[in-house]
Amino acid sequence: MTTMGSLHAVVLAGGSGTRFWPLSRRSHPKQLLNLTADGTLLAGTLKRVESLIEPARWWLVCGDAHLEGSKQAVPDMPATQMLCEPCGRNTAPAIGLAAVTLLRDDPDAMMVVLPADHHVADFDAFCNALKVAAQAAASGSIITLGITPTRSETGYGYIEKTEETLAVDGAFQVKRFCEKPNLEQAQAFLEQGNFVWNAGIFVMRCDVLLKEMKRQLPSLHASLETIAGAIGTGDYRTVLEAQYKELSGISIDYGIMEGAESVGVVPVECGWSDVGSFGSLDAVLERDDAQNLTSGKVVALDSTNCTLYATEGHVVGVVGMKDVVVVHSPDATLVIPTERAQEVRGILKEMEERKWDEYL
Repeated sequence: MTTMGSLHAVVLAGGSGTRFWPLSRRSHPKQLLNLTADGTLLAGTLKRVESLIEPARWWLVCGDAHLEGSKQAVPDMPATQMLCEPCGRNTAPAIGLAAVTLLRDDPDAMMVVLPADHHVADFDAFCNALKVAAQAAASGSIITLGITPTRSETGYGYIEKTEETLAVDGAFQVKRFCEKPNLEQAQAFLEQGNFVWNAGIFVMRCDVLLKEMKRQLPSLHASLETIAGAIGTGDYRTVLEAQYKELSGISIDYGIMEGAESVGVVPVECGWSDVGSFGSLDAVLERDDAQNLTSGKVVALDSTNCTLYATEGHVVGVVGMKDVVVVHSPDATLVIPTERAQEVRGILKEMEERKWDEYL
């Protein structure tokens, strides 16, 4: 049975974070942003688990374009443990690549899979939940953390749990995964009390994951086996690129979790946020007396419930504003109603059509 000594942290850092433009760019994605002056979201992801998993067992999966930025963000991580995907193929291939890599040197390897761009306020609660999840996963189940809902949220997927526990107290069998609901459904989920938010955080034995991949995603499994055979050889990069070129992108949720033989969930309250857009920065910034979220040199007069972000060497001033986001960067400025903060992608699409690539 896998022990805590074989627990590895695998951070997925392949996202672009387009909803944080103009701060995030193709070459400097959301996980490399320092939104609070406490360090990047990527560094925070590993900091919250360092009491449980030492840097020698930290791993990162990212794209080539973000490798140097990732090295700067987490200098304690060995460069040999930063796995570069030739192209993005969603989460199932990324996690599978980490699994075959870990199993090469540790046949008992178990992964804690962590998105690189989330925020957690309570490290102790988070790590305690991971301990429970690891104990349950050691018996062969794939475990996910479920965030106890605090509101009727339509922006997250949900997990319905049963009252039946798995190998340890605190880990429950999963009844079903649910897509992002409408408001009426979200309210019903909250009232029922047996639904949790799907945070995309998983704990699993690497051999169990690959067994599931062989059963559910045989083509992906075959490609990963080919890649595994090249690890440590001079042909590794050539083989990796050739195999990735042929892969279809699929998420771990659709590809594995929904059809896995044994899936469990550990509910947790830990001050979690996916920091999905400028409209959700209240997870990492404190509101002032007028309920404004501010960063940098900002002057807000007669303004309420605004998000105002000024980069170094610049002042943002607003008067008589309510429920707006204003973000300044050295070469671009964003102004958008808070309730429409998710629509930043539309601006990027328009810039792509105009071929303003230097601002993307």
